[in-house]
Amino acid sequence: MAQQTKNQTNKLQGIQRYYTRTIQSEHGNNYYIEPRETCPMYILNSDDRFVIVTFDKDDNYIVVKNKRYYLNKYNSIKATDKIQQRVAIVDLDELQKSKAYPFSSKFSHRFTSSFESFDELKKLAMKQYERNGVPFVKQVAIYDEKTATCSYVYEPSFGNVTDPIIAA
Repeated sequence: MAQQTKNQTNKLQGIQRYYTRTIQSEHGNNYYIEPRETCPMYILNSDDRFVIVTFDKDDNYIVVKNKRYYLNKYNSIKATDKIQQRVAIVDLDELQKSKAYPFSSKFSHRFTSSFESFDELKKLAMKQYERNGVPFVKQVAIYDEKTATCSYVYEPSFGNVTDPIIAA
């Protein structure tokens, strides 16, 4: 059984080798985005590799050095798409390998994340790592029976549980 899990992990590419979405509810809307059990220690101890960023649902990219880098299954694991301001854990090594496209600020949206350089992103990753180690995100769905609506709260590893980064 352990060999089968190891073979499955070896087939994964990009960030999927290191992170997984662990579902915590029967509806699948409460979950953790966290490191895999098979993630090597040297990856877990890298303080400038993984960063939690927000981005606009309409963009599906972040801007670094005036270039668009699309968030995909190789360089990131994204949280829900049901709200405008989304959250993702990004593997900066994989993001730097991604194809960059020119960016014009006239196409910017409200939650478009923009960074001056990859160094700025690495510094942000180090800050997040200092707060609580390897970054993870918890998504909690809150159902309002009066209005029959569901909203989401995100609790990142570097934040305070009483101070979620997004409530929608």
